[in-house]
Amino acid sequence: MQQRKRRPCPWRSAQALGPRRRVHCPPILDDRPKRIVRRYYEDVLEGRRADVLRRFVGPDFVGHDSGGALMDRTDFITAVHMLHDGFDTISVTIEDQIAEGDRVTTRWSAVARHTGSFAGIAPTGREVMLAGTDIHRLDGSRFAEVWEQIDFASLIAQLI
Repeated sequence: MQQRKRRPCPWRSAQALGPRRRVHCPPILDDRPKRIVRRYYEDVLEGRRADVLRRFVGPDFVGHDSGGALMDRTDFITAVHMLHDGFDTISVTIEDQIAEGDRVTTRWSAVARHTGSFAGIAPTGREVMLAGTDIHRLDGSRFAEVWEQIDFASLIAQLI
């Protein structure tokens, strides 16, 4: 049986634990959940691929938005299309991503150009910044639930 190579943990300093102690991170066994969620930001939000979106969102999907409202699969897909209708380019940066079990938490930021009507606001042509944190619960390779915390107040302030 081959032994796994241990690697130094980048977020914990061996110096803080004493001169002869070496800190090791546990091996990352499966980063597949992170890769699935990352594809949502890259292929769906940036790449505007509706086919990928439909494959990712499970049939019994439940979305929880910042205001406490619930969305089903159709509502979520419609919300993504509304975002695409309002902004012709969206560039997403994943700031942090943490996965445990069937959940993936992603802190992200985005830059987008307002070229279509969004939230009742006519196109301004402005470049806007948006930030948020999402928690995706996966069922296999599909989204079963998502909790979104998005700074919409800041977005609307940039548009008016």
